[in-house]
Amino acid sequence: MNARLVAWTYLWLAALPWPALAQDTNASLREVQRDLEALRIEQAQARLSKLEAKVAPTPELLFEQGQLAFYQGDYAQAVQLTDQAIANARSEEHRHRYKQARELLESTQKVTANLRTERSPNGRYQVSYSPGKDAVLVPYAMAVLKAADQAITARLGLQVPSPIRLEIYPSASTLAQVSALTVEQIETTGTIALSKWNRLMITTPRALVRGYPWADTITHEFVHMVLSRITSDHAPVWMQEGTAKMLERSFRGNQAALRVDPASEAMLAEAKSQKRLLTFEQMHPSIAMLPSQEDAALAFAEVSTFMQRYVSRYGDAALRDALSKIAQGTDAQKALATAASTSFATLESDWRASLPTTSSEPAPRHLALRLKEGSGKPDETLDVAQVSARRFLRLGDLLWDQDRPLAASSEYAKAAHEAPDDPIIGARLARAALSAGKPERALKAVERLAARYPEHAPSQAMLGAARLAVHDRAGAATALREAIYINPFDPQPHCDLAQASDDREEQARELAACRALRHSP
Repeated sequence: MNARLVAWTYLWLAALPWPALAQDTNASLREVQRDLEALRIEQAQARLSKLEAKVAPTPELLFEQGQLAFYQGDYAQAVQLTDQAIANARSEEHRHRYKQARELLESTQKVTANLRTERSPNGRYQVSYSPGKDAVLVPYAMAVLKAADQAITARLGLQVPSPIRLEIYPSASTLAQVSALTVEQIETTGTIALSKWNRLMITTPRALVRGYPWADTITHEFVHMVLSRITSDHAPVWMQEGTAKMLERSFRGNQAALRVDPASEAMLAEAKSQKRLLTFEQMHPSIAMLPSQEDAALAFAEVSTFMQRYVSRYGDAALRDALSKIAQGTDAQKALATAASTSFATLESDWRASLPTTSSEPAPRHLALRLKEGSGKPDETLDVAQVSARRFLRLGDLLWDQDRPLAASSEYAKAAHEAPDDPIIGARLARAALSAGKPERALKAVERLAARYPEHAPSQAMLGAARLAVHDRAGAATALREAIYINPFDPQPHCDLAQASDDREEQARELAACRALRHSP
């Protein structure tokens, strides 16, 4: 996969000289294209079925049948039909375009050939994953899909037809192979998931050093899928991303509100004071193509707080009204303003005024998503910024490996003194304190840092373990679930949650995951 596939879309097909087919056949094929772009899969299938019954299998028809198969997840059939279209193409120009499209189809077929697929009992949810450790993720992904489906349907007023398909890829390079992204773009912006071609596509959290918020990400991408259907894929990127970010925690039920973490709050305050907030236009055509993870993070913070401000003031009904207007061709800014009975300039100025001008404390440093290299145990040590703190941390690790937790704790404490706001050090200090039988010290080491770095899985895991050790089972369960929602491959949070949970079904699931992960290579 390479950059030339970035432009792969039906738009270039629309520019091709169409053969002298019957006018109504041409029109139907173009409608099929538009239906697929807007994820109206059922309408596309119905149109193609009518055409199949009355016209010969022309290369144009074969190609669209291949596209439908691709959107339905039958990649082998998609390649086969596209090959027939290529073999019978009416011109070299058409043949070349079909071959370009085939690259993505074939790459997707190869990448997914060895994936296993599990389905929910009613067949509504399908999760495809690599055999091995990723199997642990499947029941959690199923539960998130179901909860997100119910929550987003209630909020946005549209239920996506079955099946809802999630594909979990074993590496970022694999995601690049099945999308228009390059590995460089993935590493630069931290984009490790997509909603495209009628499926949800994520990288396994196992491929990253610290994992990532995979459960929020599944919900985020599902919102994109729903928005594409509601708006006929006409909503601009900034609005799609803002709405998806705003709703990505919806699967959590009563904890579903947008979370503006301390880093995002500080980032917004600084950008506002320095007059360098990104414009909505700068986020086109994709936040994934911004020049850095920091720019991408700022963009998400801006658009999500804008949409949250909008919904907080005008309600879900106004948002649904605006989305309906966008589907009918109204510009997004005008649609939002009309639904709120105001101007977009007022909406924007109101949002800017609501942004913080100062943060309550210094901004947490940015912990970039980092891809694992090789098959060895991931090491966060290099992400400790201060050299002196890193030295104490390494010494503490050596003592820990020698089963000397008290001595290790002493070195970790020295590292924490050098870098008191580093969650990596705080998590190690908490781990050593727990091992030494000092849970209160562990809590002190990690509680504040877990709040400042909510997406740092080791901090959440240690917070949960420390709370469990001081008999705060409810608080422990909350932190441990957060750890699992970031890195489900660490066995300890599962083992601890099996003890902390009051839910027997959850206890059984976590105990099974604990045992499976502890005995896996």
